[in-house]
Formats: sequence, structure tokens, C-alpha cells
Amino acid sequence: MNGREAALAKSQCESLRRTSKDWVDAASSLEAKDVARSVRDLSHPPSIKKTMRAAGVALAVAPEPFTTVAGVALVAGSFAVRGEPATLKSIAEELRSQMSEIAEFDLGDLTLSL
Repeated sequence: MNGREAALAKSQCESLRRTSKDWVDAASSLEAKDVARSVRDLSHPPSIKKTMRAAGVALAVAPEPFTTVAGVALVAGSFAVRGEPATLKSIAEELRSQMSEIAEFDLGDLTLSL
């Protein structure tokens, strides 16, 4: 190993040491519960349907007559809502699909008339 390769290896080792220290500092400043909740919310976001049903039931059970109508409307609306919130997996699948469509796009088929 010549002097240049040794200097490069030393520089890479120093960079790895600094980066590792930064990662350790960042990881030690985070609470495990908070991180787990954030990751869970990203991978499995809360369902809007369940939230609407819970709020609707709470409003329907309330003793005031006006909240009963709103509660029943929320429960009925929760069954009309289609689809679930986007997860990281569904976003990645949609991105992959869109990228393949863009890759298949041919500008030769595009004509402009003046």
C-alpha cells in the first residue's frame, strides 16, 4: 500500500468513526416508545374508517339530540369511505407503477400541429 492509498484508508476510517458517533448520539437521544410509535404509524397508518365510526358512536350515544344525527351520519359515512390510508408499501408500489409507465412513454408517438 503506497502513501496515497494509506491516506485514503485513514480518511475513510475517520469518516466512518465520525458518522458512527453521530448515529450513536442520535439513537441515544431518542425514546424507544416514541420511535416505535412513529415507525408503526408510518408502516400501518390509523384507519380513517375506524376513527369515523368511533366518533360517530360517541356522538350518537351522547344525550343531546343534535349530536345523534351527526353521530349516525359519521357511522354511515364510514361505510361509504373507500380505501385506506397510504402505507409506505402502497406508496412504493404506486411509484414503481408510475415509473414503469413513464419508462414506456415514447415521444415518437407525440405529434404537435401548428
